[in-house]
Amino acid sequence: MSYSTKATKSILKKLIILVIVFCVIIGIVHYYCYNSTNLDDNPIQSENITMDYTIYPSTIPENELLRIDEAKKLYQYAFDDQVFYGVVDPDSLVKLIKHAWQWDKNAMPYYYDLLHWKDLYDERGKEEGMMSFTEFMRKYRDQLVDNAGNPLVEPKVFRSIQMRGYLWDKFADLKYPKFAFKKGWGIGFCWYDEKGIVRPCPDDKLEESIKYLNYALEGGYHCYEDLIARMLFQQGDHYKDEHYKKINKLTEYRKSLKSEDLKLSIDYAQLMAEHSSIIGILRVTEAYLYGLGREHDIVKAYAWSLLSDYAKQKIEEQGNNLAWHAYQLPPVWEYNKEIQTRLEKILNPAQQQAAQDYLMELQTKIIDWNYNRWRDQIDDFHPKP
Repeated sequence: MSYSTKATKSILKKLIILVIVFCVIIGIVHYYCYNSTNLDDNPIQSENITMDYTIYPSTIPENELLRIDEAKKLYQYAFDDQVFYGVVDPDSLVKLIKHAWQWDKNAMPYYYDLLHWKDLYDERGKEEGMMSFTEFMRKYRDQLVDNAGNPLVEPKVFRSIQMRGYLWDKFADLKYPKFAFKKGWGIGFCWYDEKGIVRPCPDDKLEESIKYLNYALEGGYHCYEDLIARMLFQQGDHYKDEHYKKINKLTEYRKSLKSEDLKLSIDYAQLMAEHSSIIGILRVTEAYLYGLGREHDIVKAYAWSLLSDYAKQKIEEQGNNLAWHAYQLPPVWEYNKEIQTRLEKILNPAQQQAAQDYLMELQTKIIDWNYNRWRDQIDDFHPKP
């Protein structure tokens, strides 16, 4: 072997050794840099790590805990999550994180959402000159303290992707209303088949949904529309199809429904009707027409059907197009017209006049002409720690 060949091999060996040493050094530097970074900068971890899933009470005084709407507004003020994906209001974000890190249950899901979208916030925020979440944490980390000024530590559970599947369920079981509403809404609807028709749900699944929606109701939610759909119909929905072309009729109520629950569902429908719900008005109309959940009374049934027309006219006069989902209502108007036509053929003039008199009484009981606004409201209540 020539001298030049030996020299070349020697040089190659040295280069390989240098490359290996360089890679090792880079790996060590990366390891220490990564692990010395504050937990705030670590991504949500997907691996199975030892995790404490204890649900701790909040250390924040009860009278300072965030209401459901309050937490939602803080999140909306803190971020532009529609266009620029950056921190908009650092003070709001500081408050939200302080509450989330101290186990304020209404703040926790919003902080978890933030971590899930953090990379998107960072990249889009930089592109548009917005403050990224990473930059925010560098500048405002020292403000994340409790009422006594002690530095807060992010609960480790936020870094597990199992949080939604486990803690969210446990929060719902403990009757925290925000979590109960989401769980009840999610499990009580069995989606659509290949033809776009709503699949029937098993009774046990509907009953589970009803349980959680009742928890939400106790916590201030106005989720009556979803609740009575689960109570009344095997599909868990007021409509038979995904395009809202066919509405379920009260006569198609699920056979396992108890008579007391049928009456209760109509009580809830009447409460919805008093806030100008067209679906609520229809259900009460049907109740009197068929004697389901109400006494059989065709005069009252006719009056309620006329109230539906009055509500539609009143809402349109006010230009309030957001008072109900207009695209869902053509089958309601069609069915209501069928009922009216049927009743007009059997009611005598005196009965029709009695219905008109009762209609005037019903008109005075409408509390709100924006049903969607009322439906989306959450009554104020004292949050649980």
